[in-house]
Amino acid sequence: MGKILYLPAKIAIVNKKINWVPLFSSNFLGVLNDNLLKNLICFISIYWFPTEYHSTIISLATGFMVLPYILFSPFSGFLSKTFYKQKIVFYAKFAEIPIMTMAFTGFWIENIYVVMTAMFFMGFQSAMYSPAKFGLITDIGGEESISFGTGFIEALTFLGVLIGTFLAGIVSDVKEHRLIVIAIAFAIVSFSGFISSTFIKATESKPLKKGKLPLNSINFILRNHKWSKLNVPGLNNAVFGLSAFWLIGSLIQLNMLVHCPQTLKMTNTQTGIVMALVAISIGFGTWLSGVISRKNVELGLIPIGGVGLAFFDTVIFIFNPNGTIFTILIMLAAFSAGIMKTPINAWMQKNVKGRKIGDAIAYNNLINFVFILISAGIFGIVENIFGTRVVFAVIALFAWYLVYFLSNNLDGVRESFKRVMRLKD
Repeated sequence: MGKILYLPAKIAIVNKKINWVPLFSSNFLGVLNDNLLKNLICFISIYWFPTEYHSTIISLATGFMVLPYILFSPFSGFLSKTFYKQKIVFYAKFAEIPIMTMAFTGFWIENIYVVMTAMFFMGFQSAMYSPAKFGLITDIGGEESISFGTGFIEALTFLGVLIGTFLAGIVSDVKEHRLIVIAIAFAIVSFSGFISSTFIKATESKPLKKGKLPLNSINFILRNHKWSKLNVPGLNNAVFGLSAFWLIGSLIQLNMLVHCPQTLKMTNTQTGIVMALVAISIGFGTWLSGVISRKNVELGLIPIGGVGLAFFDTVIFIFNPNGTIFTILIMLAAFSAGIMKTPINAWMQKNVKGRKIGDAIAYNNLINFVFILISAGIFGIVENIFGTRVVFAVIALFAWYLVYFLSNNLDGVRESFKRVMRLKD
């Protein structure tokens, strides 16, 4: 495992290009595995049951992945404050190996309970090291690298979503030796992620003394909401903005899993390609947002990206396009979403100092995944009653409201918007 370093900041900055790679690659491979497993459930496991249960299984796969974030985010925030973050990532990535072995077993015996249990444990494993991996951004590159590190890790996150989704579509359409392909994919990604984690090096501050173990998610939310209101004005609004983003993103993904094969008559591979293109678009948007911001946190990109997201989803609802036009519009919506997201993440990294960032990220994760769980419920109800087209209308309404809310409740958005648009020096 990478040795914990106590080096001068100057040395850490000189070596930051080398030090970024293990953190970025271990996170990327973890996201890839999460989405490979979830989408294999959505593409393969649904056919173990009659058609009327397909939407339910898709919603449950999402629910089992996000539920651990809701249940254990307080504990993961506690870990990132009281243990070395490098060790947390190391042990979490090691745990991924037996979990994916369980997942393969579930596909082998075609048992929905086993694959859903593996999905839950993958969610648990990801939740455990999420605050640690974001906290390591500052430890590796310093505060001046927050926008770069956040933007890049977000871009690679969506690249992981892309490849995981794309591979799931291809693998699910394989007719011969599919189980062997699944086993090889799970093994390569899991072991590679673990090996990457052993090379992470960062200049960490000493962990805080162990305090009371937080296990009650509701108390954790209330305590951090109060702390944020008193100590970091605007943090609660930023958390709401990120959570609404994930609600919208989850609705888009869930809806495409039904809309593409049933309405657009696409194969699993074609559906996977479109979903991968959406992930590329989000990733490119987050990367470009970081590039535009450079060393600043440009909140003015929020309304720019938000309006694009809302507009393109509105067009999809109104015109209900097929094939190529739908793909282009959903990619433009996703790109806009990526532009909007990175400044909110970077604002949080900049404004929450020291080891408290662990609790802040855990608090954010908890609310994010509550919203994702809510999105699964919204999707199940709206799609079953009204169909996938109306789901796009719901997405557009959420997006329009989010633009209005963040533009009026996050300080600095309007000033940054003028700066980004070169209306103000």
